[in-house]
Amino acid sequence: MNFRIFFIVCLLIQSSCERDDICLEGTPATPSLIVVFRDYQDTEVKKSVENLVIQGFNQEEILQTFTGDSIALPLRKNFEFSQFKLSFNVDTDSLIADSLQFNYDRFDLYINRACGYKSNYVFKEPSHYLLTKSEGWIQNIEKLKDTISDEQNTHLVIYH
Repeated sequence: MNFRIFFIVCLLIQSSCERDDICLEGTPATPSLIVVFRDYQDTEVKKSVENLVIQGFNQEEILQTFTGDSIALPLRKNFEFSQFKLSFNVDTDSLIADSLQFNYDRFDLYINRACGYKSNYVFKEPSHYLLTKSEGWIQNIEKLKDTISDEQNTHLVIYH
């Protein structure tokens, strides 16, 4: 008797879930800004950065420490810009840093009830600018895509 009641309760619970109550793992989410680092002297060559410290502008908290030639930076959803401080040690005593602002419009796209909304971004003009005026490590920035809708393509190139 108890087994039948248990079986009926399990059957009712399982049948009450709809297909859109579960956000599948492959469902696209809000994309990050994909940035590739390249050599300023030879613009076709990717140039890695080592121990790049990424922080929000005027923030003490470190978002990420990164080594590599490309990175995904999360953009803020509650503002039309994101600001980052990118710094690393060139030797044991010197820290070199640049701060950037990325300007964009955000467009929300409804996915489904379980996943909610996905934000896409379109760069405004100017798409970026340096917030620091000192001698930094970034020599140039090139925008490759106007729209940030996936993480499959490079959106910006930073030459250093």
